[in-house]
Amino acid sequence: MMTEDILKEAARDLAFLLDRGYPEKAALKLVGDHFGLSRAERELLLRATPPREIALRRRQKRVRAAELSGKRVTMDGYNVLATLSHALSGCPLVLSRDGFVRDAERAYGRFPHLETQLPRMETLILRFFRRYPPAFLGIYLDAPVSGSGKLAERLRQRILRPLRIPGEVLAVKEAERLVLSGEVVLTADGALLDRARRVFDLAGHLIRYSLRMAPKRFFG
Repeated sequence: MMTEDILKEAARDLAFLLDRGYPEKAALKLVGDHFGLSRAERELLLRATPPREIALRRRQKRVRAAELSGKRVTMDGYNVLATLSHALSGCPLVLSRDGFVRDAERAYGRFPHLETQLPRMETLILRFFRRYPPAFLGIYLDAPVSGSGKLAERLRQRILRPLRIPGEVLAVKEAERLVLSGEVVLTADGALLDRARRVFDLAGHLIRYSLRMAPKRFFG
């Protein structure tokens, strides 16, 4: 991994191009080739550097943890679990320009050590929602992903049942539609952030305040 100073400089160059409307793929190749970045570094850089206007719109949708209490809350299950999995595996994380914590998922795989990490992730999520209980909690997983049904049942038993609040944990073909149905959506996925009304970065919150980890910062 390049030094943080080099990655910050690369991020500034990429932001300059994206803010001026340069195509994402071409801009990333230009900057990545110039700095000699690896595949993982390029992905981390891209996920950290949405164009300024998009980043500002996403920031305006963010709510505080306390604002989840009493709301209909829906979770992009695999997005939250994947980011936590990367954190627990020691993979690089970045605090994006839009304020959300992200990883280089395509470079490191979605769940490096899911089976061994699930108990800890469940504990973190359960403790959070006991502190900020929503009126309804929906956790949605993409059914085409292998093992989604089994994982949904586990989360139902280990998270939703102990909370004793209305909700559901489902593995469905079109999870995005249900994720976006909440008053507050828990995800760091850019496409969903742009479509949701109000958003909260659950994985990022747990990483920074429960696990006490500090993602890399390329901006601010």
